[in-house]
Amino acid sequence: MRTFAFRSALVAASLFVAAASPSPAAAQGASADQQVAAQALYDKALELMQAQSYAEACPKLEEVTKLIPEGLGAKLTLAECYEKAGRLASAYTQYAFVETMAARTGQGERQRMASERAAAIKPKLAYLMLQVPDAVKNMPGLAITRNGAPVGPAQFGVEVPADVGPHVIEATATGKKVWKVDAQIPADGAHLTVDVPALEDDPEQRLKDLPPSPAPEEKGGSEWMFPGGFAVGGTGVAALGVGFVLGAVASGKNSDAEAACPGGRCSAEGNDLRSSAGGLADVSTIMVIAGGVLAAGGATLLVLAPWGEDGAADAATTGHIELDLAPGWVGVHGTF
Repeated sequence: MRTFAFRSALVAASLFVAAASPSPAAAQGASADQQVAAQALYDKALELMQAQSYAEACPKLEEVTKLIPEGLGAKLTLAECYEKAGRLASAYTQYAFVETMAARTGQGERQRMASERAAAIKPKLAYLMLQVPDAVKNMPGLAITRNGAPVGPAQFGVEVPADVGPHVIEATATGKKVWKVDAQIPADGAHLTVDVPALEDDPEQRLKDLPPSPAPEEKGGSEWMFPGGFAVGGTGVAALGVGFVLGAVASGKNSDAEAACPGGRCSAEGNDLRSSAGGLADVSTIMVIAGGVLAAGGATLLVLAPWGEDGAADAATTGHIELDLAPGWVGVHGTF
């Protein structure tokens, strides 16, 4: 089996240059600035790899693959960097990807190299599996991440290749406390299972997850409508009462005037009674009409008023109108 390892910056650079533009269409995907930056990062990464500073080299190669996603040569070098750094699962993933893409684009040599390295690494891989009980799966808003990356339900109960070292597993759900654990894969070839437990209730988080309460409606000055309607309507009712009383008094005086005017001939007393009855009748008519208008207006305000508010309740319990009747005098007063 051919050993896959770069021997010089020239060899590795040739891999990148060839991969950066596998076709005219791919070359058009990156701008000139991106290509310049990618080349500079790639060259620096090669220097670091020659110095066995893989922890510094790999992030630079990752950036190169982001700048020029079509560069299979850069991805192949990144896979080697991962392998040298002991991150076998990451290396295996990169090799497998390059093998697939190289086969599609007719790059036989790269396909063969990636296939050989992936096959050599696979028996050494460590695996991490998340076990999630059904009770946890059914929790509303359940979200599980591994090292910050989402873990979908399809991955539950499945062994996934994982690099040696720490892996942060976190689970959250609506109204539940956050559960977090640092899972440590001890060595290559290890198989680690992490059981996600039932999440504890979090009253504070439950309150945060509740939909926000609707904002109170702006009153816009409408708080006056209930007491106003009560006052106007009450005054109208009182006016109606006064009108009816005056009407009754006018009717009585008119009867007395008829008795004092036999045969149509009125005495002085009869003329005074007739005149007084007519005046009271006119006032009664005015009061009845005005009272009806005020009562209708008050009723309208009460219908449109914001019922159920504190102000409306206070007005209903504190406002009142009193009608005072006395010989020769009628009075209305009230409090609101």
